[in-house]
Amino acid sequence: MTPSAIAARWAVVLASVLVMQIGVASQVRPLGIVPDLMVVISVCAGLAGGSQRGAVVGFWAGFLYDLPRDHPLGLSALAYCLIAFAAGMLQEVVLQTGRAVSTVLVAVGSAAAVLLFAALGEMFGAHTIERTNLVLLLVVVALVAALMSRIGLRLASWADGPESRSMAE
Repeated sequence: MTPSAIAARWAVVLASVLVMQIGVASQVRPLGIVPDLMVVISVCAGLAGGSQRGAVVGFWAGFLYDLPRDHPLGLSALAYCLIAFAAGMLQEVVLQTGRAVSTVLVAVGSAAAVLLFAALGEMFGAHTIERTNLVLLLVVVALVAALMSRIGLRLASWADGPESRSMAE
């Protein structure tokens, strides 16, 4: 599969997940918290396609999600990029992860990305921590990520093409 075909597939996936994030996930608020689907697809990209793919997809997912939000542009892009890269590195080190392990990795990675986003927001003066109960936010994000991990890994594997199927799926 050519790099332009892979990029086109990822563009379709990111656009679709962004529409789901803004149109559906923002309306479904478990315990008053908006689930973050863009971070799920970022971590899944790292697990399915490796650290470089995770970093690129994480950056673009975060950047696209930053556009309609009211905080410093690039904050989500930085957090998602770093966490998706770390997930890809972890996948490369572990080599064989089953479904349960990859589900846990997506949940933990998503919660870590939200925590990193909050820490970076505080560092850059966005005051992201004082607006919400951070522990509740992390639990809800991790649970939603665990539930969405199978779909996210399937989407990431499809976008990467048949040559790069991961054991994470």
